[in-house]
Amino acid sequence: MSQRIYPITMPKWGIEMQEGTITAWNASVGQSIAKGDALLDVETEKIVNSVEAPVSGMLRRIIADVGGTEAVGALIAVVAGTEVPDAEIDAFIAAFKPADTSFEPDSGGAAAAAPAPAPAQVAPSPPANLSVPGGEGEQRVSPIARRLAEKLGIDVSRIKGTGTHGRVSKEDVEAYAATLQGRAEGSAPDVPAGTPAPAPTREKMTSMRATIARRLFESKQSIPHYRLAIDVELTALLAHRARLNAAGGAKVSINDLLVRAAALALVKHPAVNSQLQGDEIVRFPQADVCVAVASDNGLVTPIVRAAETKNAAQIAAEVADLAERARSGKLARDEITGGTFTISNLGMFGVDRFDAIINPPQVAILAVGAGADRVIARNGQAVVARVATLTLSCDHRVVDGAAGAQFLATLREFIERPDEL
Repeated sequence: MSQRIYPITMPKWGIEMQEGTITAWNASVGQSIAKGDALLDVETEKIVNSVEAPVSGMLRRIIADVGGTEAVGALIAVVAGTEVPDAEIDAFIAAFKPADTSFEPDSGGAAAAAPAPAPAQVAPSPPANLSVPGGEGEQRVSPIARRLAEKLGIDVSRIKGTGTHGRVSKEDVEAYAATLQGRAEGSAPDVPAGTPAPAPTREKMTSMRATIARRLFESKQSIPHYRLAIDVELTALLAHRARLNAAGGAKVSINDLLVRAAALALVKHPAVNSQLQGDEIVRFPQADVCVAVASDNGLVTPIVRAAETKNAAQIAAEVADLAERARSGKLARDEITGGTFTISNLGMFGVDRFDAIINPPQVAILAVGAGADRVIARNGQAVVARVATLTLSCDHRVVDGAAGAQFLATLREFIERPDEL
């Protein structure tokens, strides 16, 4: 190292990132690390990124624990040689002031912020076995037990500790939780009357969900949405899908065919296949279709690039791979940024129809409802057919009503006459 002590700070990926959540430390304090080693994992927006060690040395301090959310530039760890005394590292941490610096994903480094000249006053940490401050008589709770109780929504003050001086341990919390579970399932009928019900659970938003919430809030407030809905008959599409799947290869879903149909319609209607960037409308020659995928942390929208150039089987294989990696948080940044259009399908959940919120800078999003048997008129006769409702949300600043309607008409043509799919 070119300096005795090297700070590891929360990196910045993209201009919108303001904070990140640490999901894993891949090294422990006192461990030697080499430049380029995967040091920790940080969750930001919709993916988890691996942060590489910017230098070689020893990990002397971990300042931000797993699960902690830190602002960009905040000090999260310290790397130094074994010859550096602890007192010098303590002084470095106390004096550290975040600078407006970051590293880019391809550089393999972390932000290095220079310490301020004057040390800040740092309050001493409380003893590890005391989680509830106060005078005598205050409950003694281990940090692990308190975190578990918060996660389970349990009021820790109601738990009788079995440790020294009544200290509440992780095992005490687990036993109390098991009692509550048994009571809920009817297996503990002898619980004394008047025992309070479990408290509701509370959890801080992850970085991903917070970003989703912010972006959708801004979209709903700033974009003049309007919606167009059509009913499409799926009979021919279902038959086409059956023929494709009978031929072997990747199993094709109705959603895969909708991605293909939408892509073909988008290249015919570039007003819908657009982004609004500042005061410029950017129209794209290819359809990069985002497919909404539900994950434990929120909605993720990986992209099928140039979907109009791929057949249904290719789209099916790509969507399956993207969805699997989306749910496990293993998507790369370029796999979720830069899409030109989004499809959100809740039909598999039995939702008949719904409105979707536009994902800026895109200017339209398609909401797909469930296919269901309905009575329709065909050649003057009432017949039963499988029908689904498609709802297109448009940004009126870019997509006029006629343009949106024309796109839907073309999309319906591809769906009801799927020979080109």
